[in-house]
Amino acid sequence: MKNLIIIAILVASLFAIYKAVSISNVGKGITDDQAQLIMFHGDGCPHCKIVLDFIKADKVDEKIKISYHEVYYNKTNQNLLAETAKKCPEIDTSQGIGVPLAYDKANNKCMIGDTPIIDWLKSQMLK
Repeated sequence: MKNLIIIAILVASLFAIYKAVSISNVGKGITDDQAQLIMFHGDGCPHCKIVLDFIKADKVDEKIKISYHEVYYNKTNQNLLAETAKKCPEIDTSQGIGVPLAYDKANNKCMIGDTPIIDWLKSQMLK
């Protein structure tokens, strides 16, 4: 029984370390003040993963300054998401705010969903 508990603790610890490393590799060092795009995502969100995988595979964040905020497990980031959504009249927040959501600072525009965000990223990379 003791061995089973130890194994469970080890597995949980390894999973926590894996999650911390995978999240920390996204958008290192870019603050909202420096960013062109503020990206809100949720850990475990499939549409967020599509956007994050696109950014990583195409090395988008080497060309576009992006700050990242995970909102499922971070109350501060949830509050920041709510404040950001208020800047965007095109976002219907009556039933909550979904992710992925990206905020284009230069144009004061929000995009929700993987396709609109990826389309915006592609258009910016052509500039």
